[in-house]
Amino acid sequence: MPTFAEALGTIAAGLAPAALPPEVAEKAAHLLLDTAGVALAAVPEDFARSVQEVALRLGGPPEASLWGRAERVGMASAALANGALAHGLDYDDTLEEAIVHTGCCCATTAFAVGEAQRASGPALLAAIAAGVEVMAGVGSVAPGAFHRRGFHPTALCGPFGAAAAAGNLMELSGAELATAFGL
Repeated sequence: MPTFAEALGTIAAGLAPAALPPEVAEKAAHLLLDTAGVALAAVPEDFARSVQEVALRLGGPPEASLWGRAERVGMASAALANGALAHGLDYDDTLEEAIVHTGCCCATTAFAVGEAQRASGPALLAAIAAGVEVMAGVGSVAPGAFHRRGFHPTALCGPFGAAAAAGNLMELSGAELATAFGL
């Protein structure tokens, strides 16, 4: 019997663009648009300028966009900054079953990695779906329990969703993703 991490890795690795149901692709596209919209709404805020300046200082190859700016940075820096903007105003999506915000983790990571890899639109949407599926799986293990213990579920579950989204685009195997999850 596979471990929880292996099961999640297999799911995330197996979400190929051609196999993505149209309604799932549409939901992923809506999530990306919503996430980008709330991130762009945050651009004038002080916290946004601060986090984007950090991303610029972290640098990296100019492979991914800082939303709302002309500069490009490394994909990890872009995912971090764009994710902070997407969640910073707290208008982003909420997956109520797991009480997590998936877009700020999964959509921003998929967009940054997808940009760096010049991924197709369908590949980007499949990666977002893979990230959301994994993040929801981790978050729904104990809905409400993270909050009761004083934790922010998005911060706990988000890295798994981000790893799944990035790993899906990088065509990692289920075993490689399980290792990335570190469970």
